[in-house]
Amino acid sequence: MNTLVPGLTETPGLVALASDPAAAEQMLRSMAGGIPLQRVAHTAEIAAGALFLASDQSSFMTGSELVLDGGEDQA
Repeated sequence: MNTLVPGLTETPGLVALASDPAAAEQMLRSMAGGIPLQRVAHTAEIAAGALFLASDQSSFMTGSELVLDGGEDQA
């Protein structure tokens, strides 16, 4: 069994935590500051990882974690 480990991802639920679009943009920028790639993930990037794990391309993987976190420290 393999596991998908997503990092911070820009989702409607996350964006809805902010009071308005400008606050949402500021919140995402602030969150991105702690990620080495300096941005949060897009949902399509996480979906691509899930599709990879569900496809025959991952048929020889087992017991692995596919970490899609932009280099964020998991400690």
